[in-house]
This record gives sequence, C-alpha cells and structure tokens, in this order.
Amino acid sequence: MVHTCNAQTDLDELIGSEQWEGSRLLFRYGPLVQAMRGGEELVLENSAALSALTLVKVRAMLKALFLDDTAETIEPRAGFRLTLR
Repeated sequence: MVHTCNAQTDLDELIGSEQWEGSRLLFRYGPLVQAMRGGEELVLENSAALSALTLVKVRAMLKALFLDDTAETIEPRAGFRLTLR
C-alpha cells in the first residue's frame, strides 16, 4: 500500500477519523491501520514532508495503537512494515 504525504499530513489522515456519511458518523480507517491489520507494507511517499512530531508518533505506534474513537487496540499482523521514502 502506498500513501503520498504532504506538509498537511497528520495522524488523523494516517490512522483514520470519524466522518459523516449521510446522517451517520462512521470511522474510516487510514492507511497505517489498514496496513497493520492486513499485514501489509505501507510505503509513505514524500515522508520528508511529515513533521518531526508526526514521525515520532507514528514510530511509537508501530507495535500497537489504541483507537479512542472505536475503543479497539490495533496490533500489526505478521508481514506489516513501514517504509519511508
């Protein structure tokens, strides 16, 4: 899976966020969570555009992360890896 980053890319974009679909509020998983759950490689293209704080937070979540919005813990499946380009 490939995700292209820019200076505005934040954790909500990478992890996911709640979004309205009609009259329902749904959680849409971002590429980081999708790759972790699927045991896939996530390539972050243009990762140099990410803020240092965002990079530190992403690296801290690579073992497991808790999503407040869905009350679930996401642990990476075998095969998951993150590549910064």
